[in-house]
Amino acid sequence: MSIDCNFIALNNPDDILPYPNYKSGLQDEDKGYIKFGYPSTNYPILNMPYILEDYQGNTLPPGHYQIVLSPDRKMLYFVESNSIKASIPVARLVEKMTPQQEEMERIQEREKLAKKYKNRPRKRPLDQTERKRQASMEARIDDKNPHYYVLYYKNGNIEARGYILK
Repeated sequence: MSIDCNFIALNNPDDILPYPNYKSGLQDEDKGYIKFGYPSTNYPILNMPYILEDYQGNTLPPGHYQIVLSPDRKMLYFVESNSIKASIPVARLVEKMTPQQEEMERIQEREKLAKKYKNRPRKRPLDQTERKRQASMEARIDDKNPHYYVLYYKNGNIEARGYILK
C-alpha cells in the first residue's frame, strides 16, 4: 500500500489555519478608557415598561429602545436592533441655538490644549466633548394623563415631544 502525499507551498499561513491570527499585546478594545467608556450610540435609550398598541392591533412590547428623531424632524422612531419598530409623530420640537461666544470659547480651549501638548501628545488629556454631549441625552415616557402617554426626547440642543394614545 502506498500513500501519495502532495505538499503545497503557501505564502500566507492564514490560508490553512482554522482560526485567525491575532497580534500579541494590548489591543485597543482592551484598554480601560475604551472598554468602560460611554456607549457609542448617538441616540438616547428608553426603558419602556408599557405595552403600546395601535388601532390596527399591532403591539410594541416592553423593552429597551433607541429613540431616534427622523432627519426631517417630523417623527420619533422606536428602534430595536437597528430596525424601526414604531413611529410617533412629533407634536412639539424645540431646537436651542448655542451662543457664538460659547462655541468660540470651546474652539479656543481645544487650540490651547493642542498647543500646550504639541511636543507631548501622549500626555494630552482625552477630549471630553463627546462624553458631555452623550450625558445630555434623555428619553422618557410618562403615563400621568389617563388618555395618552407622553414621549420626551432630548439629544444635545434638540428637544421633542410626542403623544401616544392609550
